Amino acid sequence: MTTAEFLGLPHVSSRGPRRPLRVALVCMPWASLDMPSMAISTLAPVARALDFVEAADTFYANIRWADHVHERTGGRIGSEDYRRIVDGYYVATGEWVFSPALYGFEEPLDSPFHAAATGSGADLTAAAEMYRLSSGFVGRLADELVAGGYDVVGMTSTFDQNMPSLALARALKERSPRVVTVMGGANCDDVQGAALHRNFRCLDYVVRGEGELVLPRLLDLLSRSDPDGSPPAGDLAAVPGLCWRGPDDAPAVNEQPRAVVPMDSVPEADLSGYFDTFRAARSVAGVEPKVQIEGGRGCWWGEKHHCTFCGLNGSLMAFRAKSSDRVVREIENAVRAHHMLDVVFADNIMDMGYLRDLLPRLAEKPWDLRLFFEIKSNLGIGQLKVLAEAGVAQVQPGIESLSTHVLRLMRKGVTGWQNVRLLRDCRTVAVFPGWNFLYGFPGETEADYEEVVEQLPALWHLTPPEGVYRAVLTRFSPFFDDPGLGLENLGPSGLLKKVYKLPADEVADISYVFESRPAGISESVAERLRAAVDTWRANHQGRRLVAVPEGGALRIVDERTTSAAEERLEDPLLVAVFLATLKGRSAAGVTREVTAQGHRTTEERVTALLEEWRARRWLFHEDGRYVALPTGLGHE
Repeated sequence: MTTAEFLGLPHVSSRGPRRPLRVALVCMPWASLDMPSMAISTLAPVARALDFVEAADTFYANIRWADHVHERTGGRIGSEDYRRIVDGYYVATGEWVFSPALYGFEEPLDSPFHAAATGSGADLTAAAEMYRLSSGFVGRLADELVAGGYDVVGMTSTFDQNMPSLALARALKERSPRVVTVMGGANCDDVQGAALHRNFRCLDYVVRGEGELVLPRLLDLLSRSDPDGSPPAGDLAAVPGLCWRGPDDAPAVNEQPRAVVPMDSVPEADLSGYFDTFRAARSVAGVEPKVQIEGGRGCWWGEKHHCTFCGLNGSLMAFRAKSSDRVVREIENAVRAHHMLDVVFADNIMDMGYLRDLLPRLAEKPWDLRLFFEIKSNLGIGQLKVLAEAGVAQVQPGIESLSTHVLRLMRKGVTGWQNVRLLRDCRTVAVFPGWNFLYGFPGETEADYEEVVEQLPALWHLTPPEGVYRAVLTRFSPFFDDPGLGLENLGPSGLLKKVYKLPADEVADISYVFESRPAGISESVAERLRAAVDTWRANHQGRRLVAVPEGGALRIVDERTTSAAEERLEDPLLVAVFLATLKGRSAAGVTREVTAQGHRTTEERVTALLEEWRARRWLFHEDGRYVALPTGLGHE
């Protein structure tokens, strides 16, 4: 099968004799241990579809690294230490761990990074031990790849995978200069990919953009070139998104593809390499593996209103999704092949069309799936019920804040009271919402947080945020692209600059995370917010506030404190007023709703009721709207 037939791409030249290629696709640390890499799982079938590719194997070096550390430390350092680095607050710790494998060893406790990070409060005890082990691991992996006779080794890089991947590329070149090294992934988008290529000669090629559009063309050229040489410059210059070196050894950067890959032309991911490696690992006893499925790419919300702080989609914002037929088939194949019921969608935002087709179809299947999606937080309870019935157990709704003003500064397209409503409704339908509370946005005020903090004890029965964090400046975000939005760029992370031995401007081009002058509320206000959230987290377990319909009455059971209480609303007007707050309404809106139902009342009377219930923490009030807090009721 030709490249053109496989992806529906323009014709690829087939002149001249070919040589068979063996391709290795490597996922280095610090990719998550609990799920496959969509990049290498998808590109392996792309490569195998080319008739001149003899083999395209995936290597989960992230899992093997966790095993290596576990074995060398007698089990003292394991998957939990790995996870702390992946999830850690201190930028570039994972990069630093692998820096000796690229630059040569120096005593970790004497390194500038160690001094700066520990001086800021970081505990690098486990990381320093890993640092001492990284060179040996990279060397062994390079030896294995060379012994395997691979002609091309591709590495995918996102977040802290740069240094491990660069170290492997260097080790491969030292052992066998004929091995062609290729790097791609989110860290190679736009100027980042060009900077990595020009600064690290161990990288023969860097792919900018979606690999499905670039890798087959590159492999085609390599298969027709001498293993000791390079393809003709004219041919390389015609591959969109490719960074390469010409006859004069000068780096060349091709324009990134403007086209995006249609999702139904992307092959089904091959996850077998991940599960084979995971099941053979000794260090992952506490890790629960999951199937990962890619339904869509890009962000349909970001196409309309790019959230000011978000840089996740880079230059590939255009949203597209696979058909529900494709997704159902891929889930079924993966679940049957790997005997896993936990399925994580890699999509940055769920295709809203899935509510109409995919999810109802999954609900009909006799499978006990536990699905994860990223969603927008303004979904109604009817839509959440569709998710729950399909087996969605967890969502990441991007709540970020409970203040409408701050959310508008973010361009989230949702209000604070809608976010509270979502938390309530998620509890009602038993879907867990994972979220963080962000602050530090230009234009926010202390008043934006005072009203929210005062009401947080009313939410103890709902899922609290996992943490409170100042917004970080990231490449590709509107804050990064438009200084006029008010977040002042102070340059790349100071910690990252202590890892890369490059001029500051080159580190800036490689970086995704940047330092910025603090904006928005003061740290003292942020500490009050953080303390209130900590109290929420400490008091959440076992708390509930439930409304139970009893004929035409409502029984409200309040177990948010140690002194549980119950109250029954029997007056039809009171019941109608309370139910009118389920969607979130102003006092005037509630009044219109209940009078339309035939109840006689005034806005003054309704306001008095709402304020009474707010004082009892039955309602959340924000941006002029009252939202009922008890779980257990529908509102659509």
